Amino acid sequence: MSSFSRRSLLKAFAIGGATAAVSPLARFASAQAMERAMPTGKLASNFHIHNDMPWALEARRSALGLAPITPQSAFFVRNNLPTPDESIIANPDAWSIEVAGVANTGRITLAELKTLPVRMEAAVLQCSGNGRAYFPHEPSGSQWATGAAGCAIWTGVRVSDVIEHFGGAAADELAFLTATGSEELPDGVDPSQVVVERSVPKAKGLQDCMLVWEMNGAPLPLVHGGPVRMLVPGYFGVNNVKWVKRIALTEEESGASIQVSSYRFRDIGEAGRPEHPSMYRMPVKSWLNGPGADDMPVLKGQATLYGVAFSGERGIDKVEVSVDEGQNWQEAELIGPDLGPNAWRSFILPMELSAGRHRFVSRATDISGDTQPRDAIPNHRGYGHNGWYDHGLEINVVDQLPASMTANATAAGSTPTAAAAAGTAASSSSSLSAEATAGRDIFLTQVQPGCGVCHTLADAGTAGAIGPNLDTLKPSVDQVMRAVRQGVGAMPAFGAQLSETEMRALSVYVAEATSG
Repeated sequence: MSSFSRRSLLKAFAIGGATAAVSPLARFASAQAMERAMPTGKLASNFHIHNDMPWALEARRSALGLAPITPQSAFFVRNNLPTPDESIIANPDAWSIEVAGVANTGRITLAELKTLPVRMEAAVLQCSGNGRAYFPHEPSGSQWATGAAGCAIWTGVRVSDVIEHFGGAAADELAFLTATGSEELPDGVDPSQVVVERSVPKAKGLQDCMLVWEMNGAPLPLVHGGPVRMLVPGYFGVNNVKWVKRIALTEEESGASIQVSSYRFRDIGEAGRPEHPSMYRMPVKSWLNGPGADDMPVLKGQATLYGVAFSGERGIDKVEVSVDEGQNWQEAELIGPDLGPNAWRSFILPMELSAGRHRFVSRATDISGDTQPRDAIPNHRGYGHNGWYDHGLEINVVDQLPASMTANATAAGSTPTAAAAAGTAASSSSSLSAEATAGRDIFLTQVQPGCGVCHTLADAGTAGAIGPNLDTLKPSVDQVMRAVRQGVGAMPAFGAQLSETEMRALSVYVAEATSG
């Protein structure tokens, strides 16, 4: 398993940004959804809400954008049982975990875990059913499309170090690492039918698995398993047990239903059995997130397609994009930091767009040579969909953006905030010069992907997820002009999209808005 220094990972996190791209105003969640008491740290506008007891929150494509790291505000949630009471995170260091199947069975607190060698790991979590909505046989369960996945930086300790702390394995024949969650079980039900307890092969457990207590540099939120959860890098989310109360090296797999019969890959109509493959390693997968996700119109002309790709335990070699349903492919550019084989990679492909409706697909190839297939393998529960065709992105390219978008929001994947933030931006922009005011419209609506996808700028109400924070950087007019005209790092050049006058206006706006 690849690892990184705390310094290097935190640097990468800073590149990714601390806030998510907020869904376009036109695609805000329904009034009903907005009124729900969302879990702490979750922004309702970033999600499709499939269920609230237990939570099933799917990130919108526009919220995922092309960020190498998914912030907590846009990170999907899939809980099998209701979230435990918040009291369990009141004093997280006191959280205690039983350790069994070792030479010296005992317990260890979070405070004691922190005395062991601490690591950070960038890893994708993805629900086994991500993509379920695309199966024609309509399997039961949350109808995830693309948003039951996210990539975060996790802080914790290796399970192998915990095992050694207790004297090592009790016996050589112990073949599995088994983790048990602490969800409250309903009365009158056989515990084995509902308990969240999963086993993974011991070799995987001792090589890669971690007990983690931080997500993106902050204490692990309750809804994501705080105070402590299991991290199984490269494996589907179900194996990453939340609210861990017990880990054990065991001779057999867990006898819990979630292990024995659920999360088994089997033919349509078959009941899950131990002989069916368990949902372990995630296959190679990619999809496009913009521009034009969530039915937002895109202005014709030069644009940049963008998305994410990953493959469990491996890493990505290349991503290709097709404009003709897979007849021809163009290789995209991998951008941003490579955070290791368990993280996802962001990719972009500049393209000239004509007015009309267009559909684009992407396919990834991992470092082992596995290429994303056209279609998924049909299976009873709709697990493991990685077919590139169904994950295509259809966008509506227009000659002119609606006036409402120009005035109040952003185009094609940029990042408007809620109405209050938009109002703040509008009031602050009243002091701008005429040239800067014109540049503000360009910043919000004209370039693609929208400037707000990558950059935070308070005046524009954007919270970008890739590039430098402009409010902090405070660039000069000349600095912005050079970056816009020539590109810099992962940022593409916009000389083909914008005239000299438009680039100048955009540059003046950024400088004035940040007092650079």
